[in-house]
Amino acid sequence: MLTIEKVLILSEVDIFRGLSGESLSEVAAVAEEMEVAEGETIMAKGELCSTMYAIVTGSARVQDGDRVLAEYGRGQALGASSALDPGERSTTTTATEPCLLLKIEHEDLFDLISEDVDLAKAIIRSLSRRLKGGA
Repeated sequence: MLTIEKVLILSEVDIFRGLSGESLSEVAAVAEEMEVAEGETIMAKGELCSTMYAIVTGSARVQDGDRVLAEYGRGQALGASSALDPGERSTTTTATEPCLLLKIEHEDLFDLISEDVDLAKAIIRSLSRRLKGGA
């Protein structure tokens, strides 16, 4: 996938919405493509995680045991809190259909945040909306 394609996709992702083209280009440069088959675990409860994923295509379900906590699809971010504060996962995230994801590692995200205050603000706004119960 070309960088410009990643920029267009990232501009639709909730956590990066409203960022400048320059900021999106920086994120796109560190984002790696990852394909996940239907039923495959993206993040497992109990594992150490320091990665976030932007869903390009497909959908995923976040569960704690049999309890479904959330469903995510195109244009949404998975594991943003893990990328900001790495640690042990408290839930499992599974692809409910084949997914193409953009994977962003903690170290890369923190490097970008330290240089781009607009990126930091966008992430804070998005996480705040999630805590308030919005998407």
